[in-house]
Amino acid sequence: MYDAIVLGSGVVGLSIALELHSRGIKVAVVARDIAEDSTSIGFASPWAGCNWFSFANGLSDPAAEWDRITYHGLDKVAKERPDLCEKVPVWNVLEKRKGPAEALWYKDFVTNYKDLEGSSSNPLPGNKPFANYFETWILHAPNYTRYLGEKVKSLGIPIIRHRLSSIDEAYNLPSTGKVSLVINATGLGSRSLVGVEDEKVYPARGQTVLVKAPLVRECIFHVEGFFAETDDDKDETAKAPPQAAYMIPRPGPEGHVVLGGHYRVGDWSTNADLKEAERILQDCYKLCPRLAGPNGKSWKDIEVVSHNVGLRPAREGGARMELEEKRIGQVGSQNLIPGSVNSSKGRKVGVVHAYGVGGAGFQNSLGLAEKAADLAIKYLGHQSIAKL
Repeated sequence: MYDAIVLGSGVVGLSIALELHSRGIKVAVVARDIAEDSTSIGFASPWAGCNWFSFANGLSDPAAEWDRITYHGLDKVAKERPDLCEKVPVWNVLEKRKGPAEALWYKDFVTNYKDLEGSSSNPLPGNKPFANYFETWILHAPNYTRYLGEKVKSLGIPIIRHRLSSIDEAYNLPSTGKVSLVINATGLGSRSLVGVEDEKVYPARGQTVLVKAPLVRECIFHVEGFFAETDDDKDETAKAPPQAAYMIPRPGPEGHVVLGGHYRVGDWSTNADLKEAERILQDCYKLCPRLAGPNGKSWKDIEVVSHNVGLRPAREGGARMELEEKRIGQVGSQNLIPGSVNSSKGRKVGVVHAYGVGGAGFQNSLGLAEKAADLAIKYLGHQSIAKL
């Protein structure tokens, strides 16, 4: 019935499904949480900020290529749906000037890039001494995720709600039939999915405050050392991690802005911490008093809409993007896997792994989709799929 199955319907899984379809591959999406579940804590996509602000560590990092492809690809999205995707200024303010060796790898292709130095006559946000400035994309995370889901369905690609026991099960589901290729975009699920069980996968807890601040239509980041936070709370002598703050306006008429600056490795809690929310509000107000409105006097005047918590699907060593060839029935007790009685035990199959992107899912989704589709075509071509 299908050439391939995509596991996961977050921004990565849906983007891959659309790319596969555009290349003539008949595909279905199978997921526990689907795009309409915009209040589900089971996946990260609805809770993202979100904007394009690359975390890639230079051109040698594979994520740099994914991010570059996505930056250019979002131009098409903005033209089709300006209510979901919009280009705005971003100020990345710094305490220390970056040297030539630390120059941002993307400075030559983002719009209007500048290195700035603050002065009394030309102060930078938060009165910080230095800043990188450019124009970037912002996305309405929950609405964009739903949009991708609607687009997938409109093209005749089914989204099947199903919780898998193992990756082997995906090759012979009753609703999709026998397939030889699966794309694994299960995010945090790859830590526990039988047959994958990647111990390098971990949650990086994020917490944001959604506020109403129509005067703020630019991104401001102060995130030096953002990823330095750890879960080593047992070591009382450990140096306190740096506190980060950022604000990302959302497209649309609501005047909403996402405030953040929280990154906790290994923390599975999805309950909002009001003490942390207060810290975020205070630090963001220092960067941009306009958050409190024209008559606001302090951070306490910022209009809070909601508190949001999501678990970034991170991975030690970075995202996993590779093709693995395997045989069904090589992991665990095969007779315990649903559908195994009617499957071809030992059958050769392929899996394209596309998970572990952490908080970068939206900003490298289109690039990830291209690379995953390249690997899928390579495998399916090797299997002599005639239609390709």
